[in-house]
Amino acid sequence: MAPDADISLASKLALLLRRKAARTGQRPSVRTLERATAATPGGKPAMTHQVINDLLNDEKRDPKTSQLLGLARAFDAPVAFFLPRYNGLTSLEVYEASADAREALRLIHDLGDDGAAELLEAARAIRRRHGKTDTNIPEVPELPPTVDPPRPGRRRRLSFTEAADRAVSDLEGH
Repeated sequence: MAPDADISLASKLALLLRRKAARTGQRPSVRTLERATAATPGGKPAMTHQVINDLLNDEKRDPKTSQLLGLARAFDAPVAFFLPRYNGLTSLEVYEASADAREALRLIHDLGDDGAAELLEAARAIRRRHGKTDTNIPEVPELPPTVDPPRPGRRRRLSFTEAADRAVSDLEGH
């Protein structure tokens, strides 16, 4: 994927939802995600489940900053990933998690392309020393295919007559 290609927020959320499902073994509900957007456990969510649903379905595309922070908490992802053209989940996670990575970038910021090329070559040499020969690391980590277990559906409400018929049937053992 080209670094400047624009991926929609809904697509990014779908990817993160798949990643969360792969980690936990099942897809979280939007209500679970709503609770996870809160700044503190049990606190007020940053957005409602309806807003999350609208974002997932690409019906809403412009969440507030506080909502982006909540999404980052709910999906365990860097908040920058939700911004347009910031598609490199792998590099953003490294940047967010590692002070040394941030320091390395800070040190080459005024060295231009030559400095970046030297840093890149040094990183490739380090990977080779660690036995990691694949330098084609995906911007978004590969996810295993997930299969959502079927969720029990909600039984529809029965009319009074249907409920009475079902009760009679249950009592008679049918």
